[in-house]
Amino acid sequence: MKYFSILAILCSMFLTAPAWAHGDAAHVMGTVTESGNDHVVVTTPKGETLTLAFHPKITFQQNGIHVEHARPQVGDRLVAEVSKKGVPENRDWVATEITFSTPKKKP
Repeated sequence: MKYFSILAILCSMFLTAPAWAHGDAAHVMGTVTESGNDHVVVTTPKGETLTLAFHPKITFQQNGIHVEHARPQVGDRLVAEVSKKGVPENRDWVATEITFSTPKKKP
């Protein structure tokens, strides 16, 4: 039984390792407070306000579906894969992928 437990722990460690590999990209999560043609302003759960510029080849997912012309609107919640490479002036990050959804309204 002891060997089975050790084997299970080792397998779980090595099988989940590829999920950690994202290169130099980071993630930003929060609520959209401003939306523009080339950027969004996001307030994080810690209260930080970050401006994310859109990369020219950015992809958007709305509710888990790739939508070419969809853009996050004020009030939407988003998770963005971001990088510091090529950050324009007056922006904090460059977003390469944004997944967003509109929160459900409370009855």
